[in-house]
Amino acid sequence: MKHPARKVLVIGWDAADWKVLNPLMDQGLMPNLTKLVDSGVMGRIATLDPPLSPTLWTSIATGKRPYKHGIHGFVEPTPNGKGIRPINITGRKVKAIWNILNQHNMKTNVIGWWPSHPAEPVNGIYVSDFYHRSKGSLSDTWPMMPGTVHPAEMSDLFAKLRTHAEEFLGADLQAFVPHAEKIDQKKDRNLYAIAKILAECSTIHSAATHAMTHSEWDFMAVYFDAIDHFCHGFMKYHPPRQEHISPADFEMYKEVVNSAYRYHDWMLGNLLQLAGEDTTIILLSDHGFHPDHHRPRHIPEEPAGPALEHSPYGILVMKGPGIRKDETLFGASLLDITPTLLALYGLPIAEDMDGKVLVNAFTEVPETQTIKSWENIAGNDGAHPNGFVQNEEDTQAELRQLIDLGYVEDPGDDLEAAVKKTQNENNYYLARAYFEGGEYAESIALLEQLHRDSPCIERYATRLVHAYQVTGNFKDARKMVNRVRKMMDRESPEMDILEGILSIAEQRYQKALKLFRRAELEGGRQPLLHLRIAHAYLQINMLAEAEKAVLSELAMNEEEPNAYYTLGLILFQQMRYEEALTAFLEAIGLSYHFPAAHFHLGETLMKLGKYEEAAAAFDVTLLLAPGVNMARQQLIDIYENHLKQPGKALQYKQDFMDKIKGTITVVSGLPRSGTSMMMQMLEAAGLDIFTDKERTADDSNPKGYYEHEAVKNLQHNNKWLPEAKGKVVKIIAQLLSHLPANYHYQVIFMERDVLEVIASQQKMLVRDGKRVNEDTLQLQLVNQYTQTVDKVKEWAENQPNVDIIFLSHQEVVKNPFLKAMLVNDFLSGQLPVEKMASAVDKNLYREKKEKFNHSGTFAKG
Repeated sequence: MKHPARKVLVIGWDAADWKVLNPLMDQGLMPNLTKLVDSGVMGRIATLDPPLSPTLWTSIATGKRPYKHGIHGFVEPTPNGKGIRPINITGRKVKAIWNILNQHNMKTNVIGWWPSHPAEPVNGIYVSDFYHRSKGSLSDTWPMMPGTVHPAEMSDLFAKLRTHAEEFLGADLQAFVPHAEKIDQKKDRNLYAIAKILAECSTIHSAATHAMTHSEWDFMAVYFDAIDHFCHGFMKYHPPRQEHISPADFEMYKEVVNSAYRYHDWMLGNLLQLAGEDTTIILLSDHGFHPDHHRPRHIPEEPAGPALEHSPYGILVMKGPGIRKDETLFGASLLDITPTLLALYGLPIAEDMDGKVLVNAFTEVPETQTIKSWENIAGNDGAHPNGFVQNEEDTQAELRQLIDLGYVEDPGDDLEAAVKKTQNENNYYLARAYFEGGEYAESIALLEQLHRDSPCIERYATRLVHAYQVTGNFKDARKMVNRVRKMMDRESPEMDILEGILSIAEQRYQKALKLFRRAELEGGRQPLLHLRIAHAYLQINMLAEAEKAVLSELAMNEEEPNAYYTLGLILFQQMRYEEALTAFLEAIGLSYHFPAAHFHLGETLMKLGKYEEAAAAFDVTLLLAPGVNMARQQLIDIYENHLKQPGKALQYKQDFMDKIKGTITVVSGLPRSGTSMMMQMLEAAGLDIFTDKERTADDSNPKGYYEHEAVKNLQHNNKWLPEAKGKVVKIIAQLLSHLPANYHYQVIFMERDVLEVIASQQKMLVRDGKRVNEDTLQLQLVNQYTQTVDKVKEWAENQPNVDIIFLSHQEVVKNPFLKAMLVNDFLSGQLPVEKMASAVDKNLYREKKEKFNHSGTFAKG
């Protein structure tokens, strides 16, 4: 395929953050970046989990998540399995963007990408991430590792372009440390650390500028790790001063981070000048770095603990022919860079890539094609051949760098233990990547194995608790929480928060609030704690308290999109629509790829009578999440009833029906309203029941409950729905509205007198050994339950994908054959009605309305 005549330069600044850059730009201290931003688009770019640079930069270069590309950590076992080494490019399982371009006869230069050793034999210049590391004294020989440069014959040339730390003089360092002469360098090695980082990034810059000026190229990628290194070493001294930093140290090192950014701006100016105006520039970081009150005071003593200092959003700037000017770009992810690069070159996007083209960056939306995968396309891709084996010598310098930075523990002398630990850590990172990608089964399998092998490592166990909870496996989640509690010898606000989140999923909201409040007392400013408290209050409709809690979260974290989203939900429920509108817009501005925020923005605009804007919001929802059929329902309503465009409404109706994935039969009602009885009838009819049989029969339900644990978490996770297709599933009334709109539901709803329901619930609690007030029914529940049933009827009436039949519990018991015939007609089947009727046991109808006296109390005896 012929590609447009254009060049693209990708510049990576590891850990660069707008929170540091914006004040510097406002002061005129970043002139080259300011010029780039003014002539292109800028925005935040969302990172991935885990936020580890080697995995992230590989995702940037491939458009794929770590479980697809194969890079999972900082180190890996050596091929012989007897030691460990820094992560190598040979572990990457898929093509990078330069490999794809190589197949189209384009010339590519890659400088310092992480990881990129050994250098791949591309059609161009490739300098690996082992190139710029300085070690030893300047008076010593400084050999360059084999495999560092391609073509190999250029190795001597690039060796001469390197800069050693000792070449930076005192005057060079005074921009970073104005009073450097006062430092006792025998006791304080910070000055040498600054010189070393400067030397290494200057070496990368020299290699990049040489490659740009002495070779032809269509694509070039250059990566700088210096901002990340400067921040890990010196962000603790960045203004404002933190309490645990001495005034003397603060005054000495407070300019280091800002000076590092300004040095990068100088290098950027050189690169932009050499690239020329016709080159498309993409400047980005893989994550940010907290410069404010989110800076952690202590780093966890665990591998990759320093990643806690990273913030979830990096920077993104794009400029060039066909790119918009002076605009903000929303919703970018690291995974979007490779698809966007392919679009720039007029090449197809692979369907197995996880990102999207950033179409809003272009003045005209590019026409794109798709292919299944680039992995199946033959041709010279410039990658290492299968079975490639490299020289294992001299890798220890890179390993020592990672150890010194705190990313990797010193393996010590027990190499066998080090190999096992490395394998476990990389599997832990892989499990996290699987989880973020929605591949929960794979994540849980890895975490379970890790927990079995290392039951005393808390982070393995707590991640497993979270995975169980998200997938609706509350039983195992609760077991794991109790196990971790016993294992720990201290109070843990983190465990309180984790158990609180689980309690919300279990609908134990008061328990959750108690745990969150205790965590607040124990741990103070825990991340997202007040947002969790707001969620709990929101669930029990205590809106004033929920609003107060979420505002407390925003006071500490003004850039948390979920906090603005939650605030929007709270304000919407209070019918404060104008304020809700502002909150949802704030959430979207911070995280554009937020389908739920766009959906509720649309609902809010509808309440304000702004139907065209609402339609646009629902369209964006579908663009980001095509499976949200509720957005199609709203669009049908808008075009049919408000904008009077029946043709448009018809299009969305057809689209709606096309998205239906199958039929699920649902038995629903209030708890203790006869749902188990109806499940027994349908089982007798030979229908397939969706149940895990975890909850066994007891005195309250002698014939069983017919439940599935995953269903209880429908509000947060509906990944189990494909398993329920064509089956019968029991769902309580309170959860029906959380059913996604991409299935057809046949709902059999059991109605029972509310007083009977409450009495039956009380008797069940007594049988379970729980204390209740046996004399007086909880009459405050009557209105709540009545409203729940009314909401179900309103919900069902407005869902084109829902068919519903309401059956009286009392009538089914009284005349099971007649009601079984109605169910048979409703399900359009040839069900054995006699068998269905025979499944009804009238003796189990124990709490009857006739047993209540006129005051609403339950008559004893």
